[in-house]
Amino acid sequence: KSGKPQSSTRGPCCPPFPLAEPRHSRGMESVQTEQKHEGCSCKKSCSLATSRFITHHPAKFMSATLAVILLVVVAGAFSGSYTLSEPSQYDWAVPNGRASLNYEALVDAEDDAARGNALTREQEADGATFWMTFEGSGSESIFTPANVQTICEIESLFWNTEGYSDYCQLNGTSSTCLDPTKTITYTFYGGTSGVSCDLLSDSSVNATAGALYSGLSVNTSRQSSQFFMGSETETRSPRYTERTRARIPLGAPLSGFVSPSDRPLDQSIEYNKFYRRVRDKFFNFFGLENRWLHSAYREKVERNGLRIKWYSSNLSSIESQDTILGDLVLALISILFVWGWMTYQMRSIFLSSFCMLSIVLSIPLSIVIYRDIFRVAYFAFLHILVIFLVLGIGADDVFVFYDGWRQAVDDEEVMQLMRDKPGQAAILEKRMEVAYKRTLETVFNTSFTTMVAFLATAISPIMPIATFGILAATCILINFVLVITLIPAVMMCHHLWFVKKRCSIHPSPGTEATPRNLVEAKTTEHDVPDATEDDDTDEANETLLDKFATKVYIPAMTYEYRGVYVVAIGIAISLLIYGVVSVAYAAQLTSPTEQETWLPSDNMLEQVPVDLRTDFMSGDTDQNIEVGMPFGISGFERPNFDPYVPAKNRGHVTYDSGFDLYPAASQNAFLYACELARSYPCNEEACQDGVLVHQADSSLQCFLPKFQSWFIANNPGYTTYNCSRAQFLNQLMVYRNATTSDGYSVAQKQKLIGFVAGELKYARITLTTTILQQESTAYKAEGRKVLDDMVNQINGNSPSGMNNAFGASFAWVWIESEAGVLRGFFTGLMLCFPVAFIVLVLATSNIIVSFYAIISIGFIVASVLGVTKWIGWALGIGEAIAGVIVIGFSVDYVIHLGHMFVEATHSEGLKATIDRFTFASRKMVPTVAAGGVTTFGAALPLFACQLKFFPKMGTLMASTIAFSFVFSVGFFMALCLLIGPVGRVGDISWMCEQIGLAPYLERWGCLTRNPRAPDELRQSVNVIPKAADNKVEMDELKAGGTVADVEADPLPSTKPDQIPRDTV
Repeated sequence: KSGKPQSSTRGPCCPPFPLAEPRHSRGMESVQTEQKHEGCSCKKSCSLATSRFITHHPAKFMSATLAVILLVVVAGAFSGSYTLSEPSQYDWAVPNGRASLNYEALVDAEDDAARGNALTREQEADGATFWMTFEGSGSESIFTPANVQTICEIESLFWNTEGYSDYCQLNGTSSTCLDPTKTITYTFYGGTSGVSCDLLSDSSVNATAGALYSGLSVNTSRQSSQFFMGSETETRSPRYTERTRARIPLGAPLSGFVSPSDRPLDQSIEYNKFYRRVRDKFFNFFGLENRWLHSAYREKVERNGLRIKWYSSNLSSIESQDTILGDLVLALISILFVWGWMTYQMRSIFLSSFCMLSIVLSIPLSIVIYRDIFRVAYFAFLHILVIFLVLGIGADDVFVFYDGWRQAVDDEEVMQLMRDKPGQAAILEKRMEVAYKRTLETVFNTSFTTMVAFLATAISPIMPIATFGILAATCILINFVLVITLIPAVMMCHHLWFVKKRCSIHPSPGTEATPRNLVEAKTTEHDVPDATEDDDTDEANETLLDKFATKVYIPAMTYEYRGVYVVAIGIAISLLIYGVVSVAYAAQLTSPTEQETWLPSDNMLEQVPVDLRTDFMSGDTDQNIEVGMPFGISGFERPNFDPYVPAKNRGHVTYDSGFDLYPAASQNAFLYACELARSYPCNEEACQDGVLVHQADSSLQCFLPKFQSWFIANNPGYTTYNCSRAQFLNQLMVYRNATTSDGYSVAQKQKLIGFVAGELKYARITLTTTILQQESTAYKAEGRKVLDDMVNQINGNSPSGMNNAFGASFAWVWIESEAGVLRGFFTGLMLCFPVAFIVLVLATSNIIVSFYAIISIGFIVASVLGVTKWIGWALGIGEAIAGVIVIGFSVDYVIHLGHMFVEATHSEGLKATIDRFTFASRKMVPTVAAGGVTTFGAALPLFACQLKFFPKMGTLMASTIAFSFVFSVGFFMALCLLIGPVGRVGDISWMCEQIGLAPYLERWGCLTRNPRAPDELRQSVNVIPKAADNKVEMDELKAGGTVADVEADPLPSTKPDQIPRDTV
């Protein structure tokens, strides 16, 4: 079009597939290739064969690979591989932990004792209680006629919800719903059934309120009055409270269940059905509505001047599930970001789309392998987080191959083939071989290290964490496989179909053979590449990150002042100081001193538990930890238990055959335990009032004294000490199932007295401790030690058969779970470092470089933990889970750069540190920067999530990527430049040579020796060949000290037959 004559020496256009070229035209190439790779190791032979096959059959290979993947993914959908596992309360329990075994033994014993005599819904359902708090707007008593009427209307919403009669706690005699006594409606209106919430008179309200205030001064009524009072009520004169609360329990067990602990998951699902109706009724009444990323529970709810909040653990569970589903939608934003960034970097929608497809498909493919091949059945919401891992790591692997493909143009052997002009097929084959070899080695090193970091969590005692590590490691493996199979085929198809529709490998007459004009196509008006796709040469595809590496980073790091790399020294010293300070900060991390929360702090479902603990007087023990202390249970066995199906076949209780409550010594030991527990001291932070057991009458359920009194009253002339064994056991069974006036219901006595199939198997004491459920794990653990000391003292003073008591509570189970999560986190850290060091040594064969790298990785992890401390977070379960996830991110970039720094000597014959530094920076800094931007961007949507765990994870992911990039390109590369090994200094290959192991290790790919003769190939190497024909740019690089000898020919003039045999 420009009118300039076109070259008449343009060669024939490329065939659609290289294999279409006549076989005889590749004869010399085949001979040379066979000679060149004679004696290659098994790994290199497989790599070469794979790269050749992909080069010659890219479309077939890509189509076949995608077909297999899609077939497996679809098969997984039909087999139910993507179905979430049924959740249970034991998912996070340590199966073989003492607390778990004790608790499950007690629960199973209760189920045994309840069979055949269960009383439907006569017990309170643990965890299904509904709470409401009301707060006035002024500094005056909340008990006014208008406020009482408003509270009555709100409270009645709950028991007027559809289906309430199927869930309420029943009266044992009339089988009707019990009136919830701890409500304002019951207290002021005298009941709840049929109340119309009329406006009461001032005198009636004042009289009831006055009785409540006065009851604070009477021991018998103080506890019931305290329940309705704010924490500052007694400090005021006259007394008044500006806030109050209500508590409405539901009944257990539900119809069709043996006991409250029978199939707890199924019962929980039934309770949740009712609570969903409660939620909808309250939302409609107050005009609330959930929005995406904003829960209605975060709104401030007011009615007639009252601030209203409500809470139930069931509502909290429902809210968490709904919140997770909404938050996971943000994963789509992460996917779009990664796709957009890949499109920008690759300048090709075709490439980015297929690479994105490869990354996304690796997730369901990994899940199928994880569940159907590894036979790990557990798959929960936590495992869906692998999406964010795969997006970052998968994109990083793709960029490694993409940059390797681009940079392979500058490889010496590729350029020599361009001069010899053997044909397009030979050049593409060699180019693919170079890119494939680099990708295989680099990605394998990082993938293997990351896999081991995740597999380290597989030994965690917490099953969800262990299985997450297994799934994450599987995803890393599948991504590695796809990046060395599918991605090369996609890249070759892109090159043939879009970039080189019509091409020539022959330069115009008089044009010097350089990498650029040897590879670029000379277009005419009849030969125009697809306008939507860019050329894949360095010049056309040079991105902002490439320019950052060559024009900013390398000149800055190699800037000399009086012969000293001042910038590199400054960065190294600064980061060294920061790393040491971070280590000190990280060492200060401790377990949290407060109960961990998961929903946003402005969510009323998080606020109410805190308000109940801090804003009200005691008056109720529902928030205190209840402990069961049985006698007669010897243990718990799990013969057919599958840890990956925690809701089924958990095991069965075993009883002590020597247990016998009839002897006087046994009865006295039981009474001694009751008396000791009543006043046992506890001076730990978690305990209140200096005692372990709450001092309310109902806080210690010890049936034996009351049974002894009942026995004497019903058996004149006899006591439990002088009766026969048969009479004792018979009367104990009668007492257990009879309605008595001693304050214990039949349901309570059936839990305390364990008759199984007519035989007394165990006897139990129930303690309500002064330890609140909302206390931190550290505080609760201290309280548990006090309880263990008391139990040991009881067992030490008890006869044989009665010396097997233990304290069981689900709160202790959770303590073990949180401790297990932390152990898993530190185990991952301990395994990450030695494994990373071993991989670095095997990959680089250089101990010095490996030592620099492991120090850098240590500083990266310490910096992330230091940020955690600086923010004010403790090392809780959320931080530990997120920390396990980001361990794998901390090693990738350092390993990439370390491998390339050593590769500069092995493959290019470079010896000087500045040459090796420049080579590694030119080749790998843009790659790690592109991968860093991808992972950092994928983490950003997590900050918008509502569930607190996701922002924590996003913070740790983003900070890990940031510190990984800074310490890898700053600290690590600065050390390599300043004091890095020269030539083979630090190389371990010579050690293996001395003892005769080198040939074997090299054959298996575990050792790389430098085969080149650098002095014969290149006296002084320009590691930026594309700059050779740009005099201005070369002068700038020379001034910056990045090129050893710019006067030398950047391309070796040696012909193939002059290259030493060992080099070929």
